[in-house]
Amino acid sequence: MYNISMENINDLQIGKAGEYLVCADLILKGHIAFPSEQGLHYDVVLAVGNRLYKVQVKTTRGPQLVPQRINDTKKYCFNVRRCGNGGRKQYAIDDVDIFALVALDTKEIGYIKSNKVKQTMFFLPAGKIPVNDNTEKKAEIITLRKKGLSYRTIGDQLSIDPSYAHRVVMGKENKSYSR
Repeated sequence: MYNISMENINDLQIGKAGEYLVCADLILKGHIAFPSEQGLHYDVVLAVGNRLYKVQVKTTRGPQLVPQRINDTKKYCFNVRRCGNGGRKQYAIDDVDIFALVALDTKEIGYIKSNKVKQTMFFLPAGKIPVNDNTEKKAEIITLRKKGLSYRTIGDQLSIDPSYAHRVVMGKENKSYSR
């Protein structure tokens, strides 16, 4: 057997690998699962009791660098709601019951009901919760603001986003804001 890098495997094969991993995972958990036919809005059929569920598998090769306001972070990225050639279409409400999100590098799988997914979802690698203790920088931001500097000037001087400086001064630096 020889070593093959995931970068050398085409996207279709990566997707197939994710589908087969999901089938294996569900079977090993005691369920009946099998790949669906090509061209459907779902990849796997899952049987639980007397009910069939349509499972759409989204597979990523591994984490990718995601730009952040302060530090870029490696995260798993899944374009969940997009489908079709080039991701130009979206799934209808009844096309999929469950999304299976597969991190191929670690062979980890997460399952989420279709009514709980977002357009694009990001996840940190397991055990990689960022620790970002900027106590000194926060104190410096507050000191500069007390001297009358604008948030933009503080951002330029400290190479940070001015909105982060504002959140620090307002005591809201740990709260997340969506754009």
